[in-house]
Amino acid sequence: ADIAYAVNEACQNMANPQTSLWEKVKRVVRHLKGEPRVVYEYNWQNHEDISVYVDTDWAGCFKTRKSTSGGAIMRGGHLLKHWSSTQQTVALSSGEAELKGIVKGAAEGIGMQNIAKDFSISYDIHLYTDSSAAMGMVARKGIGRVRHVEVGELWSQDAVKNKVLTVNKVKGEDNSADILTKYIDQGMIHQHCHGMRLVPEAGRPESAPATSA
Repeated sequence: ADIAYAVNEACQNMANPQTSLWEKVKRVVRHLKGEPRVVYEYNWQNHEDISVYVDTDWAGCFKTRKSTSGGAIMRGGHLLKHWSSTQQTVALSSGEAELKGIVKGAAEGIGMQNIAKDFSISYDIHLYTDSSAAMGMVARKGIGRVRHVEVGELWSQDAVKNKVLTVNKVKGEDNSADILTKYIDQGMIHQHCHGMRLVPEAGRPESAPATSA
């Protein structure tokens, strides 16, 4: 998760690589040189519901002005899944971009919930976002004044109304998905990784097979 956004950016122009892309690749390599691996901690915990943290960087791409959606699915203190993906269409407002992020997170959360049902485990879904505008769109019924929003994305309103999931407010600095949508400093990366129980370590793990000289 600590390099998901940087890798996503570096992969954008693989079909037609340019010199500027090399700088993005070197950014990833410099980070991996200092922190070559990340340990996922899965400590013992009681029954916990699914928490989905989503964030969106509106028009973050200077070339296409497309937005980037990021998300992390947590079960208590366990990170189950994360993503950093470029939205397919150009959002005309930050609220629309954030709504797309919520829809993506809701779909991923419901998918994880269905996987749990296959194991006879029942979880509720609690989605967290730092966008008040997107929360307002999800809470009401219909498109209202934002007619440019694709009607197909408003199924999330029915999901909230039918109590399939809940949408909650989280502060931006506490939103773990923040590292999945934009470049941020190493201190913030460590802070959010700590919240997702990801521990950066150097060297080879003790459990790794020994290599011959």
